[in-house]
Amino acid sequence: MAGAVTSVDPHFHNASPNNSIAMQIFDRLVERGADGALAPGLAESWRPVSETVWEFRLRPGVTWHDGSPLTADDIAFSFTRARNVPNSPGGFGGFLRNVAAVSSTDATTLRIETHGPSPGLPGDLVNVAVISRHAGKEATTADYNAGRAAIGTGAFRLRSFRPGDRVELERNPAWWGAPVAWEAATYRMMPNAAGRTAALLSGDVDMIEMPAASDLPRLRGTAGLVVVSAPGLRVIYLAPEHGDAVPAPFVTAADGSALAGNPLARREVRQALSLAINRTGLAERVLEGTAVPTVQILPLGTFSAVPTVTVGEPDPNRARALLAAAGYPNGFRLTLHVPTDRYPGAPAVAQAVAQMWTRIGVRTSVVSMPWSAYATQRGSFAMHVVGLGNATFDATSMLVNVLGTPDRARNIGAGNTSSYSNAALDSLVERAAGTFDDAVREEMLREATRLAMADGAIIPLYHQTNSWALRRGLAYQPRLDERTLAKEVRQATP
Repeated sequence: MAGAVTSVDPHFHNASPNNSIAMQIFDRLVERGADGALAPGLAESWRPVSETVWEFRLRPGVTWHDGSPLTADDIAFSFTRARNVPNSPGGFGGFLRNVAAVSSTDATTLRIETHGPSPGLPGDLVNVAVISRHAGKEATTADYNAGRAAIGTGAFRLRSFRPGDRVELERNPAWWGAPVAWEAATYRMMPNAAGRTAALLSGDVDMIEMPAASDLPRLRGTAGLVVVSAPGLRVIYLAPEHGDAVPAPFVTAADGSALAGNPLARREVRQALSLAINRTGLAERVLEGTAVPTVQILPLGTFSAVPTVTVGEPDPNRARALLAAAGYPNGFRLTLHVPTDRYPGAPAVAQAVAQMWTRIGVRTSVVSMPWSAYATQRGSFAMHVVGLGNATFDATSMLVNVLGTPDRARNIGAGNTSSYSNAALDSLVERAAGTFDDAVREEMLREATRLAMADGAIIPLYHQTNSWALRRGLAYQPRLDERTLAKEVRQATP
């Protein structure tokens, strides 16, 4: 694994490394295939009974790893706990914001009432792991990490979790899904891309995720190895701090003195920083063609992507003019934070962006830190590099969880670490969530995207391409959601 797993508590942190592990141990009512299509999970089928009621037909005979039967009460408990996990750096409540009540009419029929029309509910529930009440009622995140509460219905059982090192799993012979090929699977955390490549070449591991772009030609040319790739939905973006705290963190005047306010709170400044970036250069040169430049949330052609919002040429002169108009003709100094071990090539991208900003007068330095520390400190940076996998497969995930005004009661803004707030955006996204007409909902999400991008809510850079390298004899279908799932690794057909 390229990223560190910070917990095996499936509700603690909505981060891809954690989710890859959780999807081995815990199941969801609805799943997604590698191509992103919704697929049966703990629910064999589902249908809207009315605009505010969904009915899910549960899979009969499902048991927990300890042999206890799955019940509707476990699902209700899961949805309650996932909204409020102590010390979570970014949870799953946004996916449950419309769930009002969960009940059962018989042993295999689950009814979910929503606060209003909720056409996207099945897609939202793809992201929420189902846990058992009997194992999790009094459990803390530490209990999950220790294995005491990590009792799921999934393809694997947890054998051990060693933070910063590895997760060891063993096959669950009672799993309801397709037979798993492996008696055991070990996920090793190897943040250094060169180290992952070396481990695969030496036979120390069977499969690696996120190989470095510079290593791909060698991996493809090595007998006994296979590389598989697919376009991804993850957007890598820059998140500016929108609050106007004094003094602003990691921002000073050009001469190093304190500023009266936060320049990043000015829309013109955020727009200037975006205009200074050569996104095509980042994708083609820094990332060696393993990314697609973007100035919006989703790849073009995806549901709710805006066809008219496309990448243009950088305009440093216009950027300098905007800085001057905002009151910073001499620029200012800024620190850009980036994780060392989470997104392929991100430290090099951050250095390149820093140079581009320095050229327009925003003298930028870069601070890199491990993901395990970085994830807990987001919210204290002036500007930081982060990625979002767009787990709802439309713009909703970003608009609700990252750009929504933080509101625990409404379950929005759980991943908002930059103090962004826009009441008009929140209202538009809420209306879109209750619209069953796909064409109307898509246009509403597009309008919300246009609003957020014009406001400089975030500064999108590019969409990742997802790649894996594995030893010949193994087969893995590349996933749009970039998850690395041992349960889906197969013996290749000769």
